Amino acid sequence: MHNNSALFYLYLCIGLCALVLTWVHIPSYMGGGILDANIQFWKDALVNANPASTFLAVDILFLALAVEIWMVLESRRLGIRYVWGYIAIATFIGISFAVPVFLAMREKHLSAERRNTEVTLKAYDIAILVLLGVVTLGTGVWLYLK
Repeated sequence: MHNNSALFYLYLCIGLCALVLTWVHIPSYMGGGILDANIQFWKDALVNANPASTFLAVDILFLALAVEIWMVLESRRLGIRYVWGYIAIATFIGISFAVPVFLAMREKHLSAERRNTEVTLKAYDIAILVLLGVVTLGTGVWLYLK
């Protein structure tokens, strides 16, 4: 048995926070099931939207495409199973949940193969990443409470 890295748990925590703080906004879409909810959501995000939400939706779609290509390539390179399941989760549940879960499973896979996944961060790397995390979490909680 192998030990999971702190990064494994950090990715899972990010994924769970993303799931909770995005899906609290979804109940109004769920009346017709998950497929109809996705259709209506994207209509609202792209068609019935203001320029800011359209920008964010298109931005996320292109980011999703790049990340999903990387996920397929990385899973094939490392032998990680079920990559299309992660992509389905990204499509129908949320990419902000699917990608951190994929990254956690990648860390677990690398750890099981005893590949060195350790990285040395500079103090400013940690400070900026913590700041970005606080801003992201704070924004999610603020929008939840709003």
